Amino acid sequence: MKTKVLIPFLSFTLSLFILTSCGQEEQVEINTDSLVEVEEVEKSLLFGFDLSKYEAKFDTIKNGMTWSDLFAAFDISQYTINKTVEHLRDSVFGVRYIVAGKPFTIFNSKEGEDSKATHLVYEPDAFSYISFEFEGDSVHIKKKERPIEITERTVTGVIEKNSNLSSEIHKNFDSYQMTADLASSIEGVYAWSVDFFKLQVGDKFAIVYDEKSVEGRPFSVDKIKYAWFQHAGGDLYAFHFQDSTGEVSGYYNELAEEMKRPFLMAPVQYTRISSRYNLTRFHPVQKRVKPHLGTDYAAPTGTPIYTTADGTITAATRAGGNGIYVRVRHNSTYETQYLHMSKIESGIKPGIRVKQGDVIGYVGSTGLATGPHVCYRFWKNGKQIDPRSEKFQESEPMKEAVKPEYMAFMTPLKEKLDKEIADLKEAYQSLEPEI
Repeated sequence: MKTKVLIPFLSFTLSLFILTSCGQEEQVEINTDSLVEVEEVEKSLLFGFDLSKYEAKFDTIKNGMTWSDLFAAFDISQYTINKTVEHLRDSVFGVRYIVAGKPFTIFNSKEGEDSKATHLVYEPDAFSYISFEFEGDSVHIKKKERPIEITERTVTGVIEKNSNLSSEIHKNFDSYQMTADLASSIEGVYAWSVDFFKLQVGDKFAIVYDEKSVEGRPFSVDKIKYAWFQHAGGDLYAFHFQDSTGEVSGYYNELAEEMKRPFLMAPVQYTRISSRYNLTRFHPVQKRVKPHLGTDYAAPTGTPIYTTADGTITAATRAGGNGIYVRVRHNSTYETQYLHMSKIESGIKPGIRVKQGDVIGYVGSTGLATGPHVCYRFWKNGKQIDPRSEKFQESEPMKEAVKPEYMAFMTPLKEKLDKEIADLKEAYQSLEPEI
């Protein structure tokens, strides 16, 4: 069942009355409306303009254009333009520059003998637009928020040969932004339990999530509500739950066990492993056999690197072949290290406590590296090991007092999800995991 919600927003109105005649002083008045509900604009109107009274001319911002270029169609002074831009930068609008590729529309009045440009609408993003009304040397500016719809959607898929999670998700979308957002959200739910670098042909998924859209165009995932992932023959359910007190919140499986684990499966979001833990690896730079005691995750320079567990920073520096790196002690048993960064996140230094998933630096190629990646190293009791083969302890179980509420919440959702799973398995019966 699909649900649609209109989200309330803050509607800001900034009115600039700029008087430029000799001997007169400028007067600037700023008004901010209170919280209001989004109002649907009539379908026959464009940005609220009646097209029987206005002619609309559509265009996009070109490379190198400035506010002055955008306002050139209007009979206003450069002083008025400068003051308008100044207040756009300093006001609640926070629009410092116009951006190449963004759309804008100029409205010419059809009334009167001369069809002159009277209004401009600039669209800085998919969620809002800014309208300008010019009357002599007076400028009236309004920012309007488009109504955001939240719709429950279900996406299912099967990992096929020579494919991956993003490829299978993209079959459901026209937008790579939505593909990336949903893939990232799924990885966030299963970051502790699914090895996305070892997906197998025939692995299946069914995801129920809330999708944000504007005027029917999806642009992001609000949250994953509940999901199922069949990985390596195992069924992994996840249900987002918050109890009535607000004390218990997160993703739990059908047995009321928390999905979260002590360590994330990887220090970067979905990318690829370029080199695994290998005691007999041939070093690509030093041209000799040298054990590789870490796992390399290739990713573009600047990709955020996350600490895989709570801990304390013990090193954040640069040294030899390691390049720029950060080391974290998690407890008396485990330590991790993240090498070849392009830079360390601001505020990360020895003695600082970090929480699982905090950004500690960014992917680079400093030190002995042939390309941008992070080398993730893992110590157990002072000895480097392969973290992908380590069996970690389970998370703390849900409190017994909360379980009845959770089971009542989860059971009907699981029944709905199981129907989706049955349909998916029937449709892809021929695509079972390869042995």
